[in-house]
Amino acid sequence: MSQPVSRDFVMMLALPDSGPAFESAVTEIAYSDQREAVAVGAQIAEFGPTVTPELRAAVADSLLLAQLAANKAAGDQGDVIAWYRKYVEVLQGVGWLVHDMEFQSQELAQIDGDMHTAIIPVITAMLGPAAAAASVVIAVLKGLQEMDKDNPWITVFDRASQHASGAKFQLGFVDADAQGNPEIKLMALAIDAQRSVTQVLFFKFSDQSTTLRRAESTLKSQRARLDSIKGAVSQRVQPFLTDYISKIEI
Repeated sequence: MSQPVSRDFVMMLALPDSGPAFESAVTEIAYSDQREAVAVGAQIAEFGPTVTPELRAAVADSLLLAQLAANKAAGDQGDVIAWYRKYVEVLQGVGWLVHDMEFQSQELAQIDGDMHTAIIPVITAMLGPAAAAASVVIAVLKGLQEMDKDNPWITVFDRASQHASGAKFQLGFVDADAQGNPEIKLMALAIDAQRSVTQVLFFKFSDQSTTLRRAESTLKSQRARLDSIKGAVSQRVQPFLTDYISKIEI
């Protein structure tokens, strides 16, 4: 997809109505150059030190745009996988190459404890022991039980994760090569239930009518490609920043 088509694609995307605008509302997130984690709607994104603050903003904006478009397309429908199809379609439309993201169902009887404890070994296996040891996301998940459940980032994440018949969320680990081209190791999860799931990270696997689906993928893009449309993407997501993005403090 060429640059003009990508920009047209961004500007023509149907998005939900944004919340009321206030003079004090956040219009820009201050990213650092250190390892950090940010709640981007229903995704916890961890940025490694190879990712510049400017690139972090462009990546986060594209992830948020994909979620917003998927929210609009899904409406009140309960099909979480359909939500993910739209999410991937938008990421591809703004320049991300998305490698196979096939969802696999997991037997609930094989899962112990809350969601946030159950996914730690899965993340560790995806990242490898060395990367997992340095991961901010894993540190956050390990300390989640002691965190205030009204913490702003948890509020943002929980609200965005809810779905008509379950919940969906993603964990993304973002790094960049020597040329500044970003790569995301992505884990996507979907809970199929008969109801909306609140506080998804504290969800207990006790309801046998509930199915957990999980997919892993690698997303790659070029810095120049993201730079070419970051203005358009930023313009579309700016009204949503206050409600959808929050830095995670540990």
